[in-house]
Amino acid sequence: MKIFITGASGSVGKALIKDLLKERHEVYGLARSEKAAQMIGALGARPVRGDLCAVKAFKHNLWGIDAIIHAGAKVKFHGRLDEFYETNVKASNDLIEAAIESGVKKFIYISAAVVVLDGHPLIDLTERYEPENKIENGYIVSKILAENAILRYKDKIKIVIFRPPVIWGRGMRIMEEFRETIEKMGFPTIGNKHHHLATCHTNNLDAAISLAINNEKATGIYLINDNEKVEVRKFMKELTKGYGMEMGDLHIPKKLASLLAATLESLWKTFHLKGDPPLTRFIVQLMGTEFTIDDTKARRELGYRPKISVEEGLNQLVDKK
Repeated sequence: MKIFITGASGSVGKALIKDLLKERHEVYGLARSEKAAQMIGALGARPVRGDLCAVKAFKHNLWGIDAIIHAGAKVKFHGRLDEFYETNVKASNDLIEAAIESGVKKFIYISAAVVVLDGHPLIDLTERYEPENKIENGYIVSKILAENAILRYKDKIKIVIFRPPVIWGRGMRIMEEFRETIEKMGFPTIGNKHHHLATCHTNNLDAAISLAINNEKATGIYLINDNEKVEVRKFMKELTKGYGMEMGDLHIPKKLASLLAATLESLWKTFHLKGDPPLTRFIVQLMGTEFTIDDTKARRELGYRPKISVEEGLNQLVDKK
């Protein structure tokens, strides 16, 4: 099959390219820069120069493509909707419209399980739980709107939407963005020290995507995770260690963390401070609340099974250092 990937130079995209090439697929990757194009080419895929926010400029490259994996997005834990809208919402709508016009048969969108965060514990979450937009976060809202925009075309093209929780693994740029903050103040435990956090290693997400590519009956929304009970403090301690950082021992009660995060966000907004606050309400909700996933639907319909365990993934990070 001929497969086109957005976000091809990211950690998920690069792992996807390797897996899909092993399965003898012909892979094309969208590259915004020459550096990204060279990276994609070095992996064995065919780079397509273009910007996700200018789909018309590379639309002609979609003719003859069998499936699109839309993994490209702007990811930040803080910001207004207008900061994310063009890249995450409009581009997704433009891309699926171009896919339909070009005769693409399947459209796979990488969303995020955080679209259902509502400030309360989420235990054994299933696909039946619908987003209610209760968290004031531009990124979350943009992913909800993108899902809605894509699903409008479900009668014109086969659509698969994956909602992975916290994606982790080698080369995650989001961890590097936290490096300065973590090295200065550590990464606090918020709320209950022993609550659980749903996680998804890049290898496991890639495995699920590969199954969806090869399964003609795959359709709709799927929750994917590592399928292990992961205590957030233990996991973050090992994850930061794997990236050469120390989590520290700071613990903040959830109510205090929420108040602190709201204050910091207000300060950043009022004084137009650069970067993101060291603590946001999004992080408090994600890291300070029980959050587990039931991936029964993906197991039943796709035959999904985790490709790598949490322990193996964490060992990979340590071995790479």
